[in-house]
Amino acid sequence: MMTDPATESERQLLRLAAGSRLAFQGTPAPVGTSERMVVGFRGKARLYYYAPAAESRLRTPLVLFPYLGISRPYIFDLRPDESFAKFLTENGVPLYLVDWGVFGPEDREVGMADIIADRIPSLLKQALEHAGASEATAFGYCMGVPMTASAIARDPSLPVKNFLAMVGPIDFSEGEFPEQTQADRFDVDAVVETFDMMPAEFVRSGFKMLNPMGDSKQFQSLVENMWNPDWLRNFRAMNRWAEEWVPLPKQFFRQWVKHFYQGNELVSGEFRVVGERVDLSQLRVPTLCISAARDDIVPPGSARALVDLIGSEDKEYRELPGGHISVIAGRRAREDVWPGVLSWLKDHD
Repeated sequence: MMTDPATESERQLLRLAAGSRLAFQGTPAPVGTSERMVVGFRGKARLYYYAPAAESRLRTPLVLFPYLGISRPYIFDLRPDESFAKFLTENGVPLYLVDWGVFGPEDREVGMADIIADRIPSLLKQALEHAGASEATAFGYCMGVPMTASAIARDPSLPVKNFLAMVGPIDFSEGEFPEQTQADRFDVDAVVETFDMMPAEFVRSGFKMLNPMGDSKQFQSLVENMWNPDWLRNFRAMNRWAEEWVPLPKQFFRQWVKHFYQGNELVSGEFRVVGERVDLSQLRVPTLCISAARDDIVPPGSARALVDLIGSEDKEYRELPGGHISVIAGRRAREDVWPGVLSWLKDHD
């Protein structure tokens, strides 16, 4: 017959072991569970539609262009009670989410022009055709901000009614990534020619360098919340997303580093797509720009540059508490970010 542990420390160790099994073992945490359907595609990209509540439907569809590669886009639909997608659709927003897909060696030559001049316009128009609408609100998140902003500025005739930009870099002179990739210390040509693709582990290591103590802090939080089942469920879903890294096409990575991190060409006005200069002052639609005060990936100053450069008369900048991911997922996002985004969408419907 087993006896209770003799000391409190032994009991704590047993609880830690049990919590660790729950957190890291067993079937993967369920994610991306909201109902959706594929309504368009371009290359490996898929356009998913999340139907809104019929009784409060907005007229203007929202088309979300997230980061390319790096990680999976189910962060926007993490869990049933942690889903930005579900929040929007329950409040009547017709949502279209672009999933760029998982790139392989066959995509090595996919570059920025393919995304900005071809896939964004195509997926936007496919969303409008499905929605039966004439204009959409384009929503860029992270890397999706400079890509979508460039597409709109390059072709002001695109059927974009509003632009929502969240934690997206524009001024690439700010932050740690520009420091890591300066031309005199980072030979991007040599790096990309080493691989068929930019491997997921290479991408992961770059982000880990921004926050080298992140894993230890995560473990400390795990220890402190091991006895909280709700916290553990959220942890398992977020940890799954955080560990599913996705490679980048080598040509896209090369151009992103050269034109943005090393050249800062959106700010200087020298960025070109298919030979045409991208002038952000040509982006003149109503715009909401959101940054995160503790964002170690896209500093607030980098994101804020968008409102200084675009030609919109109706433009607003909000710097919100939290970090790069906590503005879109988690309790703070539910309470402080999502309702404000919804209110802006309704005001600009």
